[in-house]
Amino acid sequence: MVFAALLASTSVLASGPCTLTDVVRPPASADQPVGADNWLNPGNIRFSLGQASRFMPGIRSTPAARQPLRANAPKRIDPDRLQVVDPADGTQRSLRFLLENRVDADGIIILRRGKVALDYQRSGFDSAQPRLLLEATRPILVTQLARAAAEGRIAREKSITRALPELSGVRELGKLSLQRLLEGRTGLQWPETDMVRWRQEAGWAPGGQTGVRTWLQHRAAWPRTSDNTGLDMYGPEGELLLWATEKAWKRSAPELLCDLQGLIRARNPAFWATDMVGTPLADGLALSLFDFAALGQALLDAGNRPGPRTLAPRWFLDTVASPSNEGDNKPGAVLALGQETGWQYRFAHPGLRGRRVAIIGAYGTSLYVDFDFSTVVAVFASHAERHSPLLMASLRSLWESASRPGGDSGPQ
Repeated sequence: MVFAALLASTSVLASGPCTLTDVVRPPASADQPVGADNWLNPGNIRFSLGQASRFMPGIRSTPAARQPLRANAPKRIDPDRLQVVDPADGTQRSLRFLLENRVDADGIIILRRGKVALDYQRSGFDSAQPRLLLEATRPILVTQLARAAAEGRIAREKSITRALPELSGVRELGKLSLQRLLEGRTGLQWPETDMVRWRQEAGWAPGGQTGVRTWLQHRAAWPRTSDNTGLDMYGPEGELLLWATEKAWKRSAPELLCDLQGLIRARNPAFWATDMVGTPLADGLALSLFDFAALGQALLDAGNRPGPRTLAPRWFLDTVASPSNEGDNKPGAVLALGQETGWQYRFAHPGLRGRRVAIIGAYGTSLYVDFDFSTVVAVFASHAERHSPLLMASLRSLWESASRPGGDSGPQ
């Protein structure tokens, strides 16, 4: 809270290689068809996810140095020639058909060995514009906590209340380790009344009164399932994850964002949405598509060439990139990728073999990294459903086609 208040009280703050700028939400206009009450409706997200600062306050982080554009791969992917499996009926169709009719992609960047094999953009899409990642932010936070644990800044086996003493009076959290929070397996239950209140206090919907962390501190009950198998991809639990990350590093989320931009060699400004009192939100990170792909490349580089200034420790990447067998105890979106898909540390692992990992966001937004074939697939999409089975199957088909050696490529 101290860091958030500091950032909210100043307009510009230099933070090493970045400039952090306070962004104030403009006044609402009665004649605007998209407003605070409907900006996250499926029919509006194609516009609004890239315009978060119109609807929420936050902090903009601008890199001091602008990174050069990536070179093109020797063989480019032609979306009209590359044939993929359409999971709707099992037929072969063009990649363009899959992107436009199954994924509802706004933009996609495929990197092979760090070079651009495909840069697909629908009409009107700006790949340099920061776009909200929503729940795709959470695996990124987990990598930050994994780094903190590797450096001895925080102990994963300790209770959540050791990391967050503000919640020391919550008996249920005192019995939960930080490890379970990292895995998204706390068993915490969030009834619909809590979900509504969380969206309001975070600012995703009108009606907030105190801000999200004050609400969490004064929440009367913290029910849990008896077997600790509750799975979290979306909901208030993410706020605990972000809060613990800030505590571990003793830095605010926007300052951590600046560090992240340096690690991934970000090219474009980023944005972190906050609640009404300036507290950064667990689902509030916005990156450009270019930098979302750069995040994937940084994960790939860290897995193949570990070092002191990498995005995640080697043990962590070895864990999430390896097949896991955890039965059906997975979020529905992960199960929709296939029964054999693993889920560890909020990352998905499609398939029973190979070193690969995927971050699953909302409405088709996703990031896939194949360590064996040095391939990154970054997708921004605006599907009508958050995680429909057809959408998830289409993403799986896309990933498998992108990682296929050679492929049906267009002229160089």
